[in-house]
Amino acid sequence: MITHEVTTRSNYKNIIAGTLATMFEWYDYAVYGYFAVIIGKNFFPHADKVMELMSAFAVFATGFIMRPLGALFFGYMGDRLGRRRALSLSVVMMAISTCLLGIIPTYHQIGILAPIFLVIIRLVQGLAVGGNYGGSFVFAIEHAQEDKKGFAGSIVSVGVIVGFLMGSAVAVVFSNLLSENSLQEWGWRIPFLLGLIALFAGVYIKKHTEETPYFKSMKKTISKRIRLPITSLFKEHKQKIAQAMGFILFDVVGIYILFSFMTTYLTTYAKMPMQIALQMNTVNLLCMVLFIPVFGIAADRIGYKKIMYFAATAFLLFSYPAFVIFSHGNVVECWLMQLFFAVVMAAVYGVLPVVIVELFPVDVRYSASSFVCNVSAAIFGGTAPWFSTWLIYKTELLTSPAFYLMLVSIFGFIAIQGMQFVSKK
Repeated sequence: MITHEVTTRSNYKNIIAGTLATMFEWYDYAVYGYFAVIIGKNFFPHADKVMELMSAFAVFATGFIMRPLGALFFGYMGDRLGRRRALSLSVVMMAISTCLLGIIPTYHQIGILAPIFLVIIRLVQGLAVGGNYGGSFVFAIEHAQEDKKGFAGSIVSVGVIVGFLMGSAVAVVFSNLLSENSLQEWGWRIPFLLGLIALFAGVYIKKHTEETPYFKSMKKTISKRIRLPITSLFKEHKQKIAQAMGFILFDVVGIYILFSFMTTYLTTYAKMPMQIALQMNTVNLLCMVLFIPVFGIAADRIGYKKIMYFAATAFLLFSYPAFVIFSHGNVVECWLMQLFFAVVMAAVYGVLPVVIVELFPVDVRYSASSFVCNVSAAIFGGTAPWFSTWLIYKTELLTSPAFYLMLVSIFGFIAIQGMQFVSKK
């Protein structure tokens, strides 16, 4: 058994560096969702505004197609060449592709080439995030003390949500500083150009952080293995893959419907002013950030499953009442209900990293964590805003996304029931 103490400044630095890299990478990836309406108008001009929006969300989903491939590529790198190397490269790729999103011409400038370039860049983003999401969990938790793994993982989750928060906050700032015409013509580009900051985080990880002690210990026997990590994963851990993906649904569906899609939902269907919807989203994301470490600490003390069951129960019982409130568009009621789900999602993010990492052995851990997170996101997360829009369009029920969330909770309960972890938690 590998034991070590996180007592030096260097070890804390490794965890914080991984968290910052995740934060910048998820800002880059998530900011697209906050400008989906504007992107739809600039790259998919259509007489039907719903079709514009669905086209923009379809491109949003294409980025998720590459995430499983990114998980395979970076998973091999992380399990065979090192966690640090894989994480660093993924962040650099994300930074460059996001900057390109800020400079490509629109449909009115170059015609059909504009959406083609948009899709290509989004695919590269998906490849990059496939190496970060899941892999960053491994990097941080393998640097943590045995009794603080939940807390270490929750700090990385904070980085994920702060990335979303930064995207939302930037959207609020520019929507207030610029006129609607200026924002649609050129202002939307600036948040994507700011994503280049992530490049410095990627370089820092490569040059100034240490490899995890788990990988260092495992590295001695790597040369004796012929089988690829992903091959071993599917041969020996199929049940764990299914269990992990079942719980990850709370993350990939919950966050994209309740936060990324919610600003569009409130402005399009409930007729809430965009500035108010963005402000509400930003404040509630901030509240989520504050609660995530609380649940990470709780997971270390009372066990992982109790936190997981709380989240699953909340999704099952409160999703429908939430969308009844959201559909009416009352600002105070919407604000409070989204705040409630901010706490629920904090529970999910507080425990999810350590649950995923602790399900799998060290030799396939980077591949496993990356694969289950990104395949779940590709199938269910990237399509969640599009599918929610489609459900509303087909059923003419503004509450229809709630039924999707309730279905997720049922699969979550099944997954949690059979989980067994490497640790006693």
